[in-house]
Amino acid sequence: MKRKIVMPMFTLLIVMGFAFFFASQADSFTFSFGETTEFKQIPPDLPEEYSGPQTVQALMNIFDAQYNRVHLRTTITISADKHSQSSKFTNEEIDARYPRSEWLKTLLDKGFTIQNFRNYAYCLSKRHILAFLEDNPDFWKTGFHGMTVLSDMPVTDDWETYKAAYFDKLVNKHLKKIRKTAERAEQAKEQAERVKNLAEQTKERAERLKNKFNSQQLENVRKQIENAKEQIERLRETLERLKKSMPPQSPNQNMKKKPSTIQI
Repeated sequence: MKRKIVMPMFTLLIVMGFAFFFASQADSFTFSFGETTEFKQIPPDLPEEYSGPQTVQALMNIFDAQYNRVHLRTTITISADKHSQSSKFTNEEIDARYPRSEWLKTLLDKGFTIQNFRNYAYCLSKRHILAFLEDNPDFWKTGFHGMTVLSDMPVTDDWETYKAAYFDKLVNKHLKKIRKTAERAEQAKEQAERVKNLAEQTKERAERLKNKFNSQQLENVRKQIENAKEQIERLRETLERLKKSMPPQSPNQNMKKKPSTIQI
């Protein structure tokens, strides 16, 4: 049995009030939408990245028991000024409204991919928004798209048309996120490649500078050796010249003269 939320009059007044707000630019309402999903904890034993088949049975075999164990509640709330409208479906109630297997199959057939537990939980939590909207048709029949959840949605009074557009919106948002993630990954890869090339170029420059420095050092040592040889050669030549310029000594010049003696 479907769970029906009785819609009070203020829900319609919220929608009408916002139509008036955009027409008159009056600050009559402060409007907000909230979606809160509570878990005990993210199961630590699940794979960080799921790479198995994208089929309903395979995904439910991996994630469904854990989802039942840790999911506490999902709450949808729409507020305007002091008034608010909310829904808190239990797992049993939302499963009766939108069975998990059918919901997952619809999204998978449209191109949605589930890569981890968070994706799985995200898919199932979005049933609560659609159930809330189905029980409160004034939010989507009037064409008021002030909420992000209602943006880019068709203006229609046919629920099946609106529901199909809702599925398309979920899938397109997911695919857009995947594309952005892939683009960031590609940019990071390109940046890493640039850093790698820069490191290699720096290494090559350092090697060239090292070789140049070593060559310069060797050249300096060679020049020092050459200068030392030249100095030694000049000293040798100087000694030779000095030797040649000295007069020859006679043998008697090297003998000591005997002292004379006086006898008294």
